Amino acid sequence: MSIDLIKTKLENAFPGAQVEVKNTTSMHQSHGSAGLHLKTKIIFDGFKGIPLIERHRKVYDALEEEMKFIIHALSIEAKYES
Repeated sequence: MSIDLIKTKLENAFPGAQVEVKNTTSMHQSHGSAGLHLKTKIIFDGFKGIPLIERHRKVYDALEEEMKFIIHALSIEAKYES
């Protein structure tokens, strides 16, 4: 699965959000893990009033299948515009 498909999946899960996905796998090659290392930034008005841990759970839920087989590590910045 490409980074663009992962980004599209997040955009579909969080309609109207600003979504950035960066592949940081090359920075982690020394420890020999299989799978992608990704850094995400999602700005979504729907996150307002939701605790940070719950925002992260929602992102993990959106990428549930990818977390099993494709993504090894996921850095999440999930916020709303104030």
